[in-house]
Amino acid sequence: MSVMSNLETPGKCTADFCLIPLGTPTASVSQQIAEVQKLLKVSGLKYSMHSAGTTVGKFYLVED
Repeated sequence: MSVMSNLETPGKCTADFCLIPLGTPTASVSQQIAEVQKLLKVSGLKYSMHSAGTTVGKFYLVED
C-alpha cells in the first residue's frame, strides 16, 4: 500500500503555480495565462493572479 494513500485530504489548502516556457520561440506565456484565467473563473475557486504566478485557495479535493 502506498504511503500517499494514507494521507488525509485537508479541509482547506492553498496552491500556487507559475507557467515557465520551455522549448518555445518566445518567453511570452500571455495566451496560456489567459486560458488559465478562463478556467479559474468558471471553476468557482478563489484565486489571485500576481507577477510571480497564481495563487488558488479553497481546494477541497486535489486529484491527479
